[in-house]
Amino acid sequence: MKHRHTVIAALSIFPLAFLAGCSDRGPAEEAGKTVDEVMEEAQERYEDAVESTEEMLDDAAEAVGDAVDEPGPAEKAGREIDDAAEAAEEAVEEMRE
Repeated sequence: MKHRHTVIAALSIFPLAFLAGCSDRGPAEEAGKTVDEVMEEAQERYEDAVESTEEMLDDAAEAVGDAVDEPGPAEKAGREIDDAAEAAEEAVEEMRE
């Protein structure tokens, strides 16, 4: 019976000792943190590249459409409004970052 209490006490102390030993970040944890940061940056760059590519494709499609059928004054005004709204949205997003 006494042996059983010793084992239980030892098993109770072991997790506490393990947690106390893990208070400092080791090299593996630091490397993992660095990998996480690099992956987040890569994800942001990927999303920016996709957005930029979509914008270029939209502009190219618009240019092809304009070459086939020249836009009238109302279409031109509408595009200018769209461009201004998009620029304002981008400015707000930059302020939030």
